[in-house]
Amino acid sequence: MRYYAERNNLLNKDFKIDLDDLKNYFIQVYRYFNDRKLFDVAFNGVWQSERYKEDYQLHPPTMSPSPEIFFLNHLNKDEIYPFWEYYESYSEEELFTVIEILYNHICSYNYSEGTFIEEKYKQEFAMHINNLLKRYKNGFYLNEKHGFIMEEPNEAVNALMNETIPDSMDNDVIEQLKTAVKMYYRFDSNEELKKKAINILADILEPLRDDLKSLLNKEYDISKNDHDKIIFGIVNGFNIRHNDKKQLTEYNKSVWYDWMMQYYTSVIFTYYRLKVQYE
Repeated sequence: MRYYAERNNLLNKDFKIDLDDLKNYFIQVYRYFNDRKLFDVAFNGVWQSERYKEDYQLHPPTMSPSPEIFFLNHLNKDEIYPFWEYYESYSEEELFTVIEILYNHICSYNYSEGTFIEEKYKQEFAMHINNLLKRYKNGFYLNEKHGFIMEEPNEAVNALMNETIPDSMDNDVIEQLKTAVKMYYRFDSNEELKKKAINILADILEPLRDDLKSLLNKEYDISKNDHDKIIFGIVNGFNIRHNDKKQLTEYNKSVWYDWMMQYYTSVIFTYYRLKVQYE
């Protein structure tokens, strides 16, 4: 429900929280979900039994072999878990990583049905966390579809991130696409990681080149090679895939990398949609 101040546009739009505030609010959100035992599957595992049988079997914790070791492995630091002891000392990178991991592992177990329940708790966790992240610095966002924290996206990026994956796309391509998206848009991505993400997208298209030229040419009666030159001329000429003296390097990468990422992602989706249409 939208209350009086929000309904009447009276909220302070310049209100921000700093890292210490974010950490203090985070621990409250964590305790809220932990008190509901929604991290028991992650930390302790659950005892399962086959229906109508007395033998119980331990489903190991998803953070095996223990939360301490799990966080040590992912952060190369031993003062992460238990959170209530160490959260005040977290850096931004450590806090964001902890949030991503908790989002990925939040879960409950329905003993009567013998099933794990994840999605509705992930959505609830993301809602509470995003209400905090949007007020931190210039705004951050826990993307529910991909499960990582990114800077608050503009409308074009947001639409791209929530694009429905075509049914014709195989699992290997989906995994590559998700890897590239996470590598590019994650909060701690740098210029080199963004370059590698664009390269992954080009690698997805490389074995499809001949088929892609034919599909695109079904609607536009021009030389098939014209499509190919437009698509691959970018990564082959702007120091993305090749590193030689002929490459163009003096350009605003922070602007053009964003365009390349969106362009190649769109080309991939276009290919798989056309493939269904013309098969």
